[in-house]
Amino acid sequence: MTDAKEILKEMCQRYQDAVNANDSQIYRQLFATDAIRIPPGAMPEHGVDEIAKSEQKDYDVAKWTVKVTPVDALMIGEKWVYGIAHGDVRTVARADGATKSFQTTKTWLFHQEDSGKWSIVRQIWNLK
Repeated sequence: MTDAKEILKEMCQRYQDAVNANDSQIYRQLFATDAIRIPPGAMPEHGVDEIAKSEQKDYDVAKWTVKVTPVDALMIGEKWVYGIAHGDVRTVARADGATKSFQTTKTWLFHQEDSGKWSIVRQIWNLK
């Protein structure tokens, strides 16, 4: 697969499936070992272990459901894709069942590993 839009579409689906599973071990498989993720208003998280640990904290307090839609993709090298996606997110607090809905814009830098698998190398997003 070498079309940037198809790669983004596939990664959006993988991301959506991982988040909806509410399992940080599945989520971590999306990321390259040396990935950096920058959540809104937070310090950068370095490496897949730190990213998974942070993600698990979110899953511990709420059940997450997300729908991720591709917005734009750009092939920036033979094995590199820059992607932008829109997210519709809903959380249900585990403590009291309170629900919260919000939207996000995600930006990703993907890299194709030697195995052929595409991974997230950088992720930044904002809340709308």
